[in-house]
Amino acid sequence: MRMMCPHCKDMAYTRTSGQLTVTSRETVFACRNPECGHTFTAVTEINRTLSPSAIPDPKVVLPISSHVQRALLQHQLQTMPGAAYTPSTRQQTGDLFEASPAAG
Repeated sequence: MRMMCPHCKDMAYTRTSGQLTVTSRETVFACRNPECGHTFTAVTEINRTLSPSAIPDPKVVLPISSHVQRALLQHQLQTMPGAAYTPSTRQQTGDLFEASPAAG
């Protein structure tokens, strides 16, 4: 991710970042202009929903964007037939350098 340096207006690039909450992340930026050298942090925050999740987490509360036609969405949710669905889990990849059980 890039951001403009507020001092020299050159591009600053991400050095590191970390999750603060489920809806926010702090990123450390470094200006690429060696004469400036400004290093700063910025917080990125999720602030509204544009399209509702198919697997919502009830602990995450986000307002729905004003462009979403709530009445239409509610009508669609009430009239759509249900379907059996089981979310797939992400397959875990093993350690690339670990000896395989067959090679043991």
